[in-house]
Amino acid sequence: MPITGSDKVPELLQFIDKTTLINPRFQYKIKQGYGFAVGHRFTNVASGASVDVYFENPSGSGREVVIIKVTVTVLAQCDIDIYENNTVSSSGTTLTPRNLNRGSSITSVVNAEYGGTYGLGDLILDDICPGGSKKEAIGGAAEVGETAIIPPGSNFLVRVTNQSADTTRIAIRILWWEEPI
Repeated sequence: MPITGSDKVPELLQFIDKTTLINPRFQYKIKQGYGFAVGHRFTNVASGASVDVYFENPSGSGREVVIIKVTVTVLAQCDIDIYENNTVSSSGTTLTPRNLNRGSSITSVVNAEYGGTYGLGDLILDDICPGGSKKEAIGGAAEVGETAIIPPGSNFLVRVTNQSADTTRIAIRILWWEEPI
């Protein structure tokens, strides 16, 4: 019996040369208006200093947040730590999530910020990002986030610590989609 109505399986796109195009689920969520990104670049991060990005799916949001990727890009050697179940002692600067479907009016439920004061929860990932030295100081990038589902009432914090002897620049970017529940 054929599938009909809203349960109908979408057709594959096929080109004249018989190749097919299969869009990943994230692309589909972007098309629906539920794909988002947020990020921030920190400049003049001193030797030994840390920067934090706090990311929360608030209680009662009505959506699960599916993390696609957390990317950290640095121009020096850095330690990267991710914590969950954090507390906010004082809020920082709000980061406004950007809908990746520019034609959508759907807004994200996520609270994201940097520069606040945070009580660290459980360390769930510790990693490093390589830097360079002298004329080879081009830095590097680390994809530190694995696909994860963040239910309402949950949060995580990305902390990057400059381990080099010089000031550096650090960028943190988070990609996700939101699934109404």
